Amino acid sequence: MIESLALKSFGISTITGGLTESLKIVLLYTNTSVKNTLLISVIFSYIIAYVAQRYVFHGGRFFGISLLKYCAVGVVVIQLTNILLEKLENNKTIKNTIEDDTISDTRRKIYQYILINTCILILFICVQYPLRKSFIFVKNPNDYVYSYILYMIGIMIYICFDGKYFIEM
Repeated sequence: MIESLALKSFGISTITGGLTESLKIVLLYTNTSVKNTLLISVIFSYIIAYVAQRYVFHGGRFFGISLLKYCAVGVVVIQLTNILLEKLENNKTIKNTIEDDTISDTRRKIYQYILINTCILILFICVQYPLRKSFIFVKNPNDYVYSYILYMIGIMIYICFDGKYFIEM
């Protein structure tokens, strides 16, 4: 039973990860901005990861507390990821490397792809993974309160930075 669940989880993770990475590559290839590529890919990955989680673990209602908690963490992580991306893009060394006129457009897109994945990985290790272990996948009588607090934190980040890091038109 456990081996079957682990195998199913690994298979679904491979599919969802492959779809998300493919989306990033396509968005960068079509000259979508790095910020929008990050935003779209993170939102897409959250949606398909939640659907995959529901499929693999058959747990609870689809539109239940689990979705509320998943979205609450997503709101905060999306804001923080965009802020981190902005800070890394403005780093002098990174900016000079990406904007170097002597490199090809393909190499520039590869650097941008690496930058996006670096932001996602850092926030996954520092925020998402700990919250998954201690909040998302754990039942707690205060789940609603904690979820609303996370939503408020996400909204405060958005307000404090005037939505500057959210989307680029």
